[in-house]
Amino acid sequence: MMETFRFQFNTEYARNLRDAVNDRRKQSIDNVHDEKQTKGSYCAWDRICAAMDRLEDTLDYLNHIELGKDKRSRSAFDFYDFINNAYIVIDCIKTIGKIFRVDNRLIEEIENSTSVFKNKFEERSTDQKYFEYIRSLCSVHPLCTNHQKEFLNGSQFHCCPFVSWKNTLTLYNDETADLIAFIYPSNRCEKTIYLGLYVSQFEQYLAKWIDFIPKIIEAKNAYTDKEYERLRNEKIKNLAEFDNNIIQWLAYLKDEYLKRFDYGNDYLFDKYIRFFKIELSDSRNNIALEKYQNAIRYALGFLRNELQNMSYYGYENNGIEHPEAWLETTLFDSIGCISPDDGIFAKYGYNLQKVYYLEPDGDYGEYDKFYARRLLEEPKKLINQYVHFTNTEPDDETVILIQLTLYLDSLTRKSFLNKNIPNRLEYRMQLLTDEQYDALFVEEKSSGSSEFVAEDLLKLLKEYGG
Repeated sequence: MMETFRFQFNTEYARNLRDAVNDRRKQSIDNVHDEKQTKGSYCAWDRICAAMDRLEDTLDYLNHIELGKDKRSRSAFDFYDFINNAYIVIDCIKTIGKIFRVDNRLIEEIENSTSVFKNKFEERSTDQKYFEYIRSLCSVHPLCTNHQKEFLNGSQFHCCPFVSWKNTLTLYNDETADLIAFIYPSNRCEKTIYLGLYVSQFEQYLAKWIDFIPKIIEAKNAYTDKEYERLRNEKIKNLAEFDNNIIQWLAYLKDEYLKRFDYGNDYLFDKYIRFFKIELSDSRNNIALEKYQNAIRYALGFLRNELQNMSYYGYENNGIEHPEAWLETTLFDSIGCISPDDGIFAKYGYNLQKVYYLEPDGDYGEYDKFYARRLLEEPKKLINQYVHFTNTEPDDETVILIQLTLYLDSLTRKSFLNKNIPNRLEYRMQLLTDEQYDALFVEEKSSGSSEFVAEDLLKLLKEYGG
């Protein structure tokens, strides 16, 4: 029975590396690397992503191949494939390591080792040089391998016509080898060299690099920790330092957010600015607007802490006094991203979602806007329980009125936002009674609706909102 070779390379480290890179990802995205190969500084994020994808996919591929299944061919093409993909894994690991400033001596320790191949062909060689020589000779540059001078023995270069799987009929001096590399020196006086190759040695060398990944994770975390400490020492200004100009403060906080985190919610700053710039056409809606503006100010206090402390964990930083186990968010995000799929608007979720066609910075045509207006006609009566709404307001005002509606509605029922907005009139149309407030935190025994609506609250909402 022919001997074949299969592998079980560790893939967990590669997944752990991706998790580490994505943890506090902003610092990975902003990483600037400099090396001779690139001839100057460059933003390393795309290269990091390419390396992580290649690393995971190539390891999975190597764990599914089987070497030596077909020994009839003169050339061991499966070995060529294996050693090329092994090189890709090593290059990915080494590249990410250098990008995250891993101690170069740790890389050199693996490269300069002589413990794996124990090569008799050139005792002055190292594991890395031998690996590179074999890959070049057997696969990538079989007609001219000349960079590794220590292996040439005075020849200008070496050629390799083929590498063959060793079988019982192959009688060469290295009878225990798995493969034989046929080597032609450029010196005519020198005989053909028959070099025995051992799959287990290449497997062991690759495993050493894979086992190096945790060191890269440590270096990445140390790099990010250093960046976080630097940013914590940069003071985040408060509203008073902008003479209480909320619009200027929001613009400033947006810049700081992009510099420190950039989770993709920077659009919320522009959205909130519109709520402080708008002049509503119906002054009866000003009270609802003021409540929402106060909620924004309240959330921004926590956002400032988040930026200053470089953390969105804990009430001090996220404003979430009553968290849900299934939801990881901040008050800043929650106030700006209220779902229309709950409460009395649940059946009109699609209608209200399409209001983004009316966004002032959107790129939608007149047909899209007409479609959004037509959809808003259906829940129009319900909307008017919270604000005065005719569906003829300017586009930007319509978007704002729908947001005010969703905000006020979330405070009339058992909702995540209702639990975390203080029970104070500056944020609400009406205070909740102690009984109503306590009811927010009673767990539902059934899977039915958990709406919490008080008739007197709806009456008051009608008074202010139509």
